[in-house]
Amino acid sequence: MSWLLSRYGNRTVTYSNMGQYSGSMGVTLLWVLLWISRSGQGLSAEQLSTKIFFLAETNTSNRVTLQVPPAVLKGTAHQWMWTSHDGRHSNTSVAQITSSMSRNPSWNTQAPFSQGTGYLSMQTKYENAGEFVLMQTKPASAVLARFEVFSFVVKATPNYNGNEVYLGSDVSVRCEVSHIPDGATLQWEIDGDSTSNTTLFYNKTAHMIIHTVDQNYQGRSNCNFRLNGELLFRDYTTLSVQTGTFNNPYHLFRESSNSSEVKLICRSRSSYSRAKWIMSRSPTSVTLTSSDKVRSDRFSSPSFNGYDFPLHVSPVTFEDSGVFTCFFEDHRFSSVKITTIRVSESGGPPGGQPVVVRCEVSEVSTDPVTLAWMRMEGSRWLLVKQDVLTKSHPNRTLSVTLPSLHRDQLHWQCAVFTEGMLRATASLTLTLPTQTKMSSMTGMGTETVVRGVITMAATVGILGLLGLYCRRPNGTQTQRQKEEPAQLEETSV
Repeated sequence: MSWLLSRYGNRTVTYSNMGQYSGSMGVTLLWVLLWISRSGQGLSAEQLSTKIFFLAETNTSNRVTLQVPPAVLKGTAHQWMWTSHDGRHSNTSVAQITSSMSRNPSWNTQAPFSQGTGYLSMQTKYENAGEFVLMQTKPASAVLARFEVFSFVVKATPNYNGNEVYLGSDVSVRCEVSHIPDGATLQWEIDGDSTSNTTLFYNKTAHMIIHTVDQNYQGRSNCNFRLNGELLFRDYTTLSVQTGTFNNPYHLFRESSNSSEVKLICRSRSSYSRAKWIMSRSPTSVTLTSSDKVRSDRFSSPSFNGYDFPLHVSPVTFEDSGVFTCFFEDHRFSSVKITTIRVSESGGPPGGQPVVVRCEVSEVSTDPVTLAWMRMEGSRWLLVKQDVLTKSHPNRTLSVTLPSLHRDQLHWQCAVFTEGMLRATASLTLTLPTQTKMSSMTGMGTETVVRGVITMAATVGILGLLGLYCRRPNGTQTQRQKEEPAQLEETSV
């Protein structure tokens, strides 16, 4: 038997036979309550098991309430125990309840919690998430209810003009949960759209970058939390993309590699006769494409139709870092700053030398940039090393040194973050050199040969001594054989 309790302010919660719950960015609380009853039995331990989900808010009066049916509280003394998801508290008593026949229940509650008959209440803050246990302490000790409270934080990059996203920009979204139990997954999914995107999950956070958004992006992005395959919580964002690029500067991060590319959009609502793209990198500027010349080396544009003049760069090199500006006649219609990143390796065999992996960013401007090296472990990325780079940072490189290379150290990824949002990734796959295997096999073969020679020599020697012992007639002959080693060798063979 099950109930669905909800508190969304003026919002509603939908429930289907698939067990799916959906909300929006304004959702404040989702309750999923499972009451386990045992027919023919009295009150027993852990009769009430609850999972509660809410979106964390910093400045809010909204609260989460852990409700217990009055029939559960049959003892004379109870307490609430709390183990926080962030590890700050473990089995901490946050409320005690005592009652008697002569007076009303007495409460002793620790901040930031409040309570009343049959419930415990707290603000919808991220740090309040955790496991809450209601215990009866008198007359007998028993666990009456257990609540698992999950907190979520959902954010998006601030490339907005009101509620609109800049045309051509990258949109980064992140969804963080306070705890990932065994069997749980947290991931972003896009409804009905094939927009290029990059996803990354680590440290209880699902990141996604939607690249070069335009009007073709019609779907919404869903952050889905599943436990053993069952969808328990969903939050989503919906984007509204501007139709033009006039006076909308934005910043892109791109990997430089042989397979990388970037598309820059320049679009007007009115018709123009001329267009061009200029790249500026101190101290020079160069025209890349124009309505008269649509291709130059790695840079290309389609024929200008008076409204739309995108620039395609393929492949992206590390030196492509700079500001790309689009002009329609003398009017600036697009300005895109590109920061490039690259990954590399050095060292390694022969001789089992250390391997060094490097991640470099082309520049760091006003906003700090976080570089993070991650290694694939199983199906998830493990953070190995990270550093926050500032404009005054002496270098723009993050390195990791591997004393020796093993099979579980082959897949690496460098991630770039600004203000906690994923901006780009660059992958690096290491290989175990074949010469190392050959050297190992050669060494093993040489050792086998040496052992064989030693064994054969010892066998020949023993057989020779046995032959000598069996054939000696007397002491005089033995003495003569000692003086004639050549005859001994001939006889033994």
